[in-house]
Amino acid sequence: MAGTPDEPPLPGDSDTASASAVPALDTPALVAGAQNGDRQAFTELMRRYFDAVMRQIVLYVGADRASAEDVAQETWWRIARGIGGFSGRSGFYTWACRIARNEAHRRLRKYRALPVLPEPVQDSGAENDRNDRAELVHEALRRLPEKFRLPLVLELWEERSVREMADALGLPEGTVKSRLFRAREKFREVWLELTRGH
Repeated sequence: MAGTPDEPPLPGDSDTASASAVPALDTPALVAGAQNGDRQAFTELMRRYFDAVMRQIVLYVGADRASAEDVAQETWWRIARGIGGFSGRSGFYTWACRIARNEAHRRLRKYRALPVLPEPVQDSGAENDRNDRAELVHEALRRLPEKFRLPLVLELWEERSVREMADALGLPEGTVKSRLFRAREKFREVWLELTRGH
């Protein structure tokens, strides 16, 4: 049955219950529900964190959408299978991103020996500039330690509040604020290093 721990629900799966039934629960409560076999709780966790986890996957595998989606599917399958053993020592998002990172690395090792086809040449200089800039942003984020990268992605791309980030990362709000401050500093340092001479 779709949505059980043996077969996690996929986005758009018509058999999954509406996530709107559990919008008020915080992440630890949703995790506890999912650990007890609550399909709605697991579906809501996916709804809340699918995009954020996908952004972490793209940092590792690059812009190949098919590869990123394959890694995301395997990641959420492993999350569903392993959530019963999640101890809560870290936040759910941190734990999910570690699984995503491991899956991305596994895929990269598997396909490392395969020949890489050249990217098609773009006629538009502006398009190339945008792509180059996006790759520099990704590279800067990849160089950040995980404890700084995760909250920065949640803030910049997911537009999560400090409270939501604290909930996702399993950290006090004060710690999140401190890490965001350091993350911005470190990102600026890496960005200047990467763009020097451009």
